[in-house]
Amino acid sequence: MIESATVRLVSAVLYVGWAAVLLAAVRRRSPPARRYCYPFVAVVALAAVAVGLRGAGIGVVPIGAGEIEIPQLIGDYATYPLLFGFAAFVAGASRRYVGLVVATVLVMRVGYDLADLFDGALGLAGTGGILVGYVVLLWLYFGPVAAAAARQSPKRALFYRKTRNLVLFVFGILIVWAMFQLFGAFDPFTGNVTLEYIDFLLRVGFAAFVIANAETLVGDDDADGRGDGPDGGTATAGTTGGDPSMAGD
Repeated sequence: MIESATVRLVSAVLYVGWAAVLLAAVRRRSPPARRYCYPFVAVVALAAVAVGLRGAGIGVVPIGAGEIEIPQLIGDYATYPLLFGFAAFVAGASRRYVGLVVATVLVMRVGYDLADLFDGALGLAGTGGILVGYVVLLWLYFGPVAAAAARQSPKRALFYRKTRNLVLFVFGILIVWAMFQLFGAFDPFTGNVTLEYIDFLLRVGFAAFVIANAETLVGDDDADGRGDGPDGGTATAGTTGGDPSMAGD
């Protein structure tokens, strides 16, 4: 059987290759659009380093009933808030809702660590945090954040819906994986291979999607009146001024 370390080292090489491909793709975007793309190329590059360190067995710390891999911890805690927060940003949501999305994702990630490392009530609370957090994300993305997206241009609203569906779908698969993992349904090899595949799909797939659609955000971000309106969303196009072109978005 292939060792888990080999799977991770191969994954690291793939991340490096895709980081180079994505960086080349970013250079074909307009300069204003590139600023939205570089953070996601950095996510892929960070994943290459983190997975490579894990493959080399570096950064493993025993805690409670399990162990924490520090490179994975750093990679996940840096990546998930960016991906999910960006989806809310694309919608033109207020900072309050973007922050709430980010906080919810962080609570879910902490919940997984608790469920993985501790037995009893603490582990059960962690599992509950994951499931409740996902329900909160669904409410946010289909409720107030979607309402903010409806006030954006049609192209940006479509970009939001696709971004939202992508992160919710892949993260939903990741949650299902986590439940199987927590209850011991996977052997070590299967668990490692499936996790690397899901992580790869989330990071590389999301980065490629953002780069392909980044031009949609050019110009809109300065015109959408981002801020905390009375309903917690951004100001509508009609309140940004008397410019008819802005009101038509």
